[in-house]
Amino acid sequence: MVVSVVKLQEPLESLRQAIELCGGLEGVGRDDKILIKPNICLSEWMPLYGMVTTTSVVEGLVQLLVEQGCHDISIGEGPVDVFGLSMHKGYRRMGIDIIARRYGVKLVDLNQGPFRQVDLDGRRAQIGEAAFENDFLINVPVLKTHNQVKVSLGFKNLKGFVSPASRIKFHGKNRLNHLICLLSEAVRPDLTIIDGTYALESGPDTVLGKAHRTNLMVASRDAYACDVVGATLLGIDPSEVGYLKEYAEAHKLPLGAAGIEIKGEENIQALVRKLDWRVHVAEELFIPAGITGLSVPHPGETLCSRCYAVLGYSLIALARDSPGSDFGNALISCGKEAGPNLGARSVVLYGDCAAKGNNGLRDAYRVAGCPPKMMHSLFVLWKALLSRPRMLRVMPIRLVRLAGMKMGIYTDSLPKWERYRSGEFDPNHFRASGQRGTRI
Repeated sequence: MVVSVVKLQEPLESLRQAIELCGGLEGVGRDDKILIKPNICLSEWMPLYGMVTTTSVVEGLVQLLVEQGCHDISIGEGPVDVFGLSMHKGYRRMGIDIIARRYGVKLVDLNQGPFRQVDLDGRRAQIGEAAFENDFLINVPVLKTHNQVKVSLGFKNLKGFVSPASRIKFHGKNRLNHLICLLSEAVRPDLTIIDGTYALESGPDTVLGKAHRTNLMVASRDAYACDVVGATLLGIDPSEVGYLKEYAEAHKLPLGAAGIEIKGEENIQALVRKLDWRVHVAEELFIPAGITGLSVPHPGETLCSRCYAVLGYSLIALARDSPGSDFGNALISCGKEAGPNLGARSVVLYGDCAAKGNNGLRDAYRVAGCPPKMMHSLFVLWKALLSRPRMLRVMPIRLVRLAGMKMGIYTDSLPKWERYRSGEFDPNHFRASGQRGTRI
């Protein structure tokens, strides 16, 4: 198990060094069918830092493959499909469409299939044929934490191959880690490159998370070893990551970087930046807005990404539209493990899973949907938390803002995002070379 760790200087050359140190492209033929799988779980309104694979790394990787004579190259991703966003809108925002035209690369929306049915410990999952119909698969995740499984690195990034309908099945009590482990057995990358240009704390997104500039590149032909080193660099013990522990036990592998040969920056302990994987809703959204009396308990592994995304925007809307409000001990319960929480004055059961698990809680407000529709989500939260006069004042303003977002002429922002205007964060990392400035 060989893993290269390189300090990022210039993306192309740092990437070249990381790949050469681990023998990443050895044996790749000119006529091989190559698929690059980045992490592009983006929206039109969140800052991208630490959340998605940088465009500069994607372009650098394509350049290195073209240098090697490769001509059958594809880039594929299957992001969370909410807010009416398509994969191709994401490609355009990041300039990946420019890279595709420049180098003759094909762009693939993994959410569109076709899919192959795969058995994961008795559960049928639809996995994109693109994961299997290639000669060389390059997995390019981000160095980030995750509020449900602690880290989102190479193994977790493979979830983008799973159909949107099947991803929901991954979320259940004690299920997510197990199924990620099984997915890594079904889909085996030939090369994993963790883009550590930025690292994300309290991931998976920048609504509740916080990005840090780390300037690291991690690469390996061994996906497990790469994730172990990535987790270590985040200050998270790999033995505490459920899917890594399960994989190590199944294959009798060491659960730590001590059993891995490190090339490049060999003293990785000197590079460790201990980041928190937990999300803190009150500290990140409510306290800065002066909001009190509202809590959102952690859902464990059971809240799927689509529901999480709609809930995240709904909470931003509450924070933006109702600053200084006291909601009087209200609680939003979400996920399949959502309890009745009878001590709260008012309870909102968010999503079908929470509602089905609490059928007997008659006085609770229910946000139906899998995931809920944005307007329905906001309407139920307004009804549950706001007085009628306040609701009537807030509603028209928010509707106008939502319409502006759909037309691309308005975006919500949080005070915490001002930090991304500092010199530590470079928007050019999310633009193709020569691309004009776009909102990051």
